[in-house]
Amino acid sequence: MSGPVRPYVITGGRSRPTRAELAVESLVSAVPGPLGLPEPPELPEHELLNREHRRILDLCHSLLSIAEVAAHLGLPLGVVKVLVGDLWDLGAVQVLPPVPQAERLPATLLEEVLVGLRQLR
Repeated sequence: MSGPVRPYVITGGRSRPTRAELAVESLVSAVPGPLGLPEPPELPEHELLNREHRRILDLCHSLLSIAEVAAHLGLPLGVVKVLVGDLWDLGAVQVLPPVPQAERLPATLLEEVLVGLRQLR
């Protein structure tokens, strides 16, 4: 019975992130501290981070998707989205949203470019 309780405890009983913009493919990066060191900014005393928050900050020195963070931590996606939302609200991480479908190149164009490159050989 301890399995279902743990995610509930980690998120403080919350099941949704504070920001609706968090998609599974959103990219997360820790905000560097002073002098470019990979440390989160100083947080007020009442803003204590739990172990999972700190693990996310340790993982995200380079860009990782929320799905990758969840896989590395072995936590459900919903839990990671809540935790990343907390860190985003504190300014400890940057989150880059996924590219909207309308801005992606059509697959046919990419195939034509590939055919053209093969003909250059």
